[in-house]
Amino acid sequence: MLLGFGLAWTTVRIHSVALKMVVAAVALLETAALSWLLQQGGITWSPYTALGAGALATVLGLIYSQSKAGRRRRCMEAVLGGRLSRETFRKFLASKSPFPFPAEKRDLSVVQCEISNRNELAAKLSAPDFIALTNAFSDVAANGLMESGGVLIGSELPRAAFGALLADPAHAAQASEAARALEERFEGFRRDCFERSGLEPNCKVIIYSGPMIVGFFESAISCGFDVVPAAE
Repeated sequence: MLLGFGLAWTTVRIHSVALKMVVAAVALLETAALSWLLQQGGITWSPYTALGAGALATVLGLIYSQSKAGRRRRCMEAVLGGRLSRETFRKFLASKSPFPFPAEKRDLSVVQCEISNRNELAAKLSAPDFIALTNAFSDVAANGLMESGGVLIGSELPRAAFGALLADPAHAAQASEAARALEERFEGFRRDCFERSGLEPNCKVIIYSGPMIVGFFESAISCGFDVVPAAE
């Protein structure tokens, strides 16, 4: 059962078909080798049931990965992986919204986090300490935004959109709740920074709502899901 589950998960999650087959072949060979090793120790264990279950799971996993639902999952993981929580990922995966969807204008909310005294900290901290502080801030902000149901956008300041993947009339309320949760997280972050360096970052949370253009932006140096305010 464990072998079958593992191989099914592997064939679904790994994108390369060749790599799927390599992993499956190695797992099946290890199972056969385990049976031989046990027999050398006087323990009789037939591997045929496990090998059959593993092979069947591999075939079914390959079939699913090439299906419409499997291709949708792979596309979402490639584009949005690490930018939203597993719960938000599952909600969008189970929805009927197309992906990647065409660019459109939609009402939504964005929560943006920044350190307003960044220049002051850069002048007083060593380069490694400043980078460590900035990275820690980004991690705290990004994790908080994703746990609140937001989708991380852009590649600079920690920002997340609410109501971007799936239209939601309650996007403003969700963004406000996310901002309140972030304030609690930042309180502990500021306290830790002060204890370590004697300096306290001024963590700022900004919310803006309204009509925005949602889509995938591509250029020679970057690409990804983002939103841009659209003036009416």
